[in-house]
Amino acid sequence: MAISVGIRDAVVFGLGLVLAAAPRPSSAQMSSDPAEINACLCLERGVDTMARSMNDKTRALAEVRQHLADLDAELARERPLVDVNNPNSVDGYKALLDRRDAAYRESIGPVVSDADQAVARYNALVGQYDRQCALHSFNLDIMNQLRAHLSCPAQP
Repeated sequence: MAISVGIRDAVVFGLGLVLAAAPRPSSAQMSSDPAEINACLCLERGVDTMARSMNDKTRALAEVRQHLADLDAELARERPLVDVNNPNSVDGYKALLDRRDAAYRESIGPVVSDADQAVARYNALVGQYDRQCALHSFNLDIMNQLRAHLSCPAQP
């Protein structure tokens, strides 16, 4: 046991030496380039706008799926209560089944591709923001001046 503890301590000590001697990344230089700062501020605004759009579309999809789940549950509750000898009871169940089928068609329709595309566009824009801006330092005074009168190109 003493040998394994000694080896572990030596490994931990050696790892500490390696980490202490490892080159550290240089701190990012601060940019004062108004065009670069403006581009990042516009990307930031675009990410916020895209997040709202994505959230709206994913919420719409969730609502459609919840409506379908509610109808499935209602069908499960109503099925044992259907009186097959009563045409009104059978017709009522068929109408519920028709509503469920319509909700299913809606749940696999454009609402799905709309949400998927919104998520993909958001992820792409966040990736662009991360590559261009996330790890950069910017002059705060210039950022605040540009933010006050931000001029961004129109979003597609």
